[in-house]
Amino acid sequence: MSNYRLSPLAEEDLFKIISTTIESWGSTQAKVYAQSIDAALLKLAQYPDFGRERNDIYNGARSFPVEKHIVFYQVSNNGIDVARILHQRMDLSKHF
Repeated sequence: MSNYRLSPLAEEDLFKIISTTIESWGSTQAKVYAQSIDAALLKLAQYPDFGRERNDIYNGARSFPVEKHIVFYQVSNNGIDVARILHQRMDLSKHF
């Protein structure tokens, strides 16, 4: 079974995303957004080639947009390893 694993930085990113969403739009919307991210990660784990190659970031990197965020990951033996989940407006050079 394919699965995903979050790096410590990706876990921190997800925590910040959910916290910010709760503060701005409430817990119901945060739950919906978290479920959307989880569904995308599960789909990427099954079909890792959905994401775009991003060797400009690091060797083997791929990215996939989810709502207003971008998931950065690489393919592993059992699915994907998620490096970061960053807002689309963030300067990537400051986070890799």
